[in-house]
Amino acid sequence: NAALQARVLEGGAPVTCRPADLLKPELAELEADVKRQAQEKGIQLAGNAIDDVLTVALFPQIGLKFLENRHNPAAFEPVPQAETAQPVAKAEKPAASGIYTVEVEGKAFVVKVSDGGDISQVSASAPVAAPASASAGTPVTAPLAGNIWKVIATEGQSVA
Repeated sequence: NAALQARVLEGGAPVTCRPADLLKPELAELEADVKRQAQEKGIQLAGNAIDDVLTVALFPQIGLKFLENRHNPAAFEPVPQAETAQPVAKAEKPAASGIYTVEVEGKAFVVKVSDGGDISQVSASAPVAAPASASAGTPVTAPLAGNIWKVIATEGQSVA
């Protein structure tokens, strides 16, 4: 639609090439700027200066500061040191008997723990009944997540 195109472009020419091709090259200008700033501040650039130019290009706020302090480890955070392992205090032997409060599934139980003795008999408790559903109705299942792009069946049609 030519009318819509003219309205959107507001008299400008349409972009018919790759938009990045319309940008002017900035690397040579940035390289000259980094070299100038390095000379002014007495910064020694790397043998391959493009690495330092790209560092400044990618990190404009701190790139030059990094280059200034590259050989000064005091300007950066210290290297983390491995902590020496402290011997763990031996756990004291629990008291011969004790009374504790134990919480299981949100319910608190007071239990008494005594020393020694064999377990002579263990029996399983009755399983807890599952809670009843909130309402009786027909569940709507959705086995797959996604979008419906095309419906090829009609209402009432039998599908396999």
